Amino acid sequence: MTDPLQALLAAGALPTTSFPPTSRYAGVGVTAWTPPADVGTEPAPVPYLRRRLCPPPERHALLHEYATAGGDRRDRVAAAELGDPELWWRIADANGVIDPSTLTEPVGRRLRITLPADVPGAPDA
Repeated sequence: MTDPLQALLAAGALPTTSFPPTSRYAGVGVTAWTPPADVGTEPAPVPYLRRRLCPPPERHALLHEYATAGGDRRDRVAAAELGDPELWWRIADANGVIDPSTLTEPVGRRLRITLPADVPGAPDA
């Protein structure tokens, strides 16, 4: 018996995603929900991304800390500290921040700038 989701993917019924390796959704699978059928109709599956669970902050090796300043934005901090404004989510993950709009608040907040999750740091760091 074949997996029905794989059959839908193979048939092109569900979109497949190809996120770049720097995306927080890289490696997150696509699945589908099939709504209840109305009388006489065949419901179309609704594709969605599987849940992405944030890794615990302790899985990130510390490089240094950054103190937020007035006017800081998550994309600018990520560009300055990690070289890519789209990597703000790595800073959020490393600091246990669920709501990204609060990442740079309050002024003076100490943000942990880290390696990606599960990448070991230097033994004497």
